Order: sequence, then C-alpha cells, then structure tokens
Amino acid sequence: MRRVLRGVCIVALAVGAIWIFQGIGALPGSFMTGRSEWAIAGAALAAAAALVLWLASSAPPGQGR
Repeated sequence: MRRVLRGVCIVALAVGAIWIFQGIGALPGSFMTGRSEWAIAGAALAAAAALVLWLASSAPPGQGR
C-alpha cells in the first residue's frame, strides 16, 4: 500500500510542478499558460503531495496498512 501511495504522491508532485511552470508562463502551449491560478493550484498540489509523502515515510512500520 505504501508503494502505491508513494507512486501517487510522486505523480502528484510532477503534475503540480507542471502546473506551476505553465501558470508562470515558463512552459507554453496550453490554456493554462500565463494564468496565475494554475501556478497557485500547482503549488498547493505539490505541497499536499510532499506532505503526504513525508507523513507516509515517517510513520512507523506496520502503520497505514
């Protein structure tokens, strides 16, 4: 279960980073390019994924089955 959670969090981190770069205009080619709300949403997604990833890795073994 932890592997699945880690995988989902890593994908969410990557998606969040893409949204941030599109939102600030560094990654063009989308309707999200240059729109600050996507940068904010990406930052929130990346932060939440990082928090869950950190909490999952700091939990004692046997927890979260």
